[in-house]
Amino acid sequence: MDRPVRPPPAAGQSLDPLAVAAGLAAPLTWGLTGVFVRLLHGTPTLEIVAGRLLIAALVLLPWVLLRNRTLVPALLSPLAATMGAYYILATEAFSRAPVVEVTLVVSSAPVIAVALERLRGVRPVRQQAIGAVLAVVGLILFLRPGSGFGAQRALGHLFAFGAAIASAAYAVWLRARAQARVPTDPLALTLGACALGTAASLVLLGPEIGTSFAILRSPRDLTNLALLGIVSTAVPTLAFGIASVRLPPVVTTSLGLTTPLFAAMFAGALLGEWPAFAALPGALLAIAGVTVVLRSPSRASRHS
Repeated sequence: MDRPVRPPPAAGQSLDPLAVAAGLAAPLTWGLTGVFVRLLHGTPTLEIVAGRLLIAALVLLPWVLLRNRTLVPALLSPLAATMGAYYILATEAFSRAPVVEVTLVVSSAPVIAVALERLRGVRPVRQQAIGAVLAVVGLILFLRPGSGFGAQRALGHLFAFGAAIASAAYAVWLRARAQARVPTDPLALTLGACALGTAASLVLLGPEIGTSFAILRSPRDLTNLALLGIVSTAVPTLAFGIASVRLPPVVTTSLGLTTPLFAAMFAGALLGEWPAFAALPGALLAIAGVTVVLRSPSRASRHS
């Protein structure tokens, strides 16, 4: 049976610093994804996502068992399926549309979180909604999507929007469970998400499974895949789950908007691919928007 997490702060209290740290750890480590993928030398995206999720699941399994977590409920949880779907949808999107455009669509998660909160009768704090909009606008200016359109690109956008919905739904759902004092175990859910995502990826690979994973023959590529699975999959998914339990969904998803900023810094520092100087104002606006969200009270009220 899942162990209950510490209850969220009462209405009107400031944001939990440890939860904010977890919320920032997720985009920070997700930001390294592009570097590891680039170092994998063009390995097909579906093989990468299957490999990263499998490694993450294998790393997390001993921790779940040692801490006496029950695995079966996590594997059967719709929450785990939701986060597993996020990885599948995002990967399919990146294989069909430019990275910049997919990132922008996925980054609509804070706006979707606000809409989902309203659907369940919760009115988010005004400053949080304003900050989320500012951050999204800043990210648009930072990434500046290119022109052109096509059927595959449109399908990529559709997959990316599905990933944004999955991310927002996961944050809203976890927060709702925590507020209702329903026992929630982010560690077990993370393992469940990785296991289900692995299974779905292998099903999508189908008959190609036998010829896939040539990447495992190279020690260097295997190392990069392992780092991708541990540092940029297991760690951020767990951190995102912890933050989702402790923070309002718009805060958790807004923190995720810093992923492209971290990704740009890592690409510049490790690959020498620095963003254009003209992108700096957009980055500053995105950071300002996230700051507004973080400085707002954690209060959220229900309609009477």
